[in-house]
Amino acid sequence: MTTAQDMYLHFSATASSYRQVRTTDPEIILFIAEILKDREEIKAADIGCGTGRYDLLLFEHLKNLHLTCIDANENMLAQASSYLQENQISNFEVVKSQASKLPLEAHSMDSILTFNAIHHFDFAQFINECWNALKKDGRIFIYTRLRSQNANNIWGSYFPYFSEKETRLYEFNEIEAYIQDNPLLEMETSKSFRFKRNSTLDRLVDQAKAKHYSTFSLYSENEFSESLNIFQANIRKNFPNTNQVEWMDENILLVLKPN
Repeated sequence: MTTAQDMYLHFSATASSYRQVRTTDPEIILFIAEILKDREEIKAADIGCGTGRYDLLLFEHLKNLHLTCIDANENMLAQASSYLQENQISNFEVVKSQASKLPLEAHSMDSILTFNAIHHFDFAQFINECWNALKKDGRIFIYTRLRSQNANNIWGSYFPYFSEKETRLYEFNEIEAYIQDNPLLEMETSKSFRFKRNSTLDRLVDQAKAKHYSTFSLYSENEFSESLNIFQANIRKNFPNTNQVEWMDENILLVLKPN
C-alpha cells in the first residue's frame, strides 16, 4: 500500500531531476490564460507545484500574477524557487503544506490550479479547501489524466502492471460525482487534450529509471527490473525504429467555479 511517507520519499529522491524527465504541456496554460485574460491582477496558488515547471509558464502568459507555490515536499519547493528565480521571477512565494489544509486566506484567490497532482489528494477535501480560498468569481483548474487515459499511453500499453498499480487516478464520472456532491461548486467546463508524442527507447528507459511517474515507485526493485526488460522487448517488437517511438497521450482539464 502506498503511504504519504512513500510518496514523500519518492519526491525527495526525484526532485533534482524531475523537471528534466517530465513532459510539460504549454497548451494547457494557453487555455487557462484565455479564461483569465480579462483580470487586471491575478492572485493564484499552484497546489502540488513540484519543481515549478508549469509555474514559469503561468508567469509568461498571465499578467500581474502573484503566485503561491504549495507542495508537501521541501526538496520540490527548493527546486521551484531556484527555477523561478533563475528566470527572473520574484512575484511568488513557496509554502510547504498538504493539500488537505491549504494555508490560504478565505476568499482571497482568483485562481487555484493543480497540474498532474490531484491523484495525490483527497478530491472532496481538496475542492472544499479550494472553495474556501476562492473569490466569488474565482476558478479552479485541475489538469490530470484519467485511469482510462493512463491505460492507453505508452506506459499503460507496454510496461507490465503499470495500469494495474496506478489505482489513484480518477475516471470522469467519479470526478463529476464529487463535484455534484458539493453544492458550493460546479463544473464550468472540461476539455480533453491529445498530444502526439515521440521519443527514443533509450529516453523512455531513462525516464522510467528516474521514476518520472510516481507509479514506478510502487514496484519492488526486482519487479521493476523485470518489467523494464519486458517493456524494452515490447517496444522493440511493436516499433521497428526504436529511435522513433510514437504514441498519443491524453489528458483532461477541468474548470470549476463557485455556485
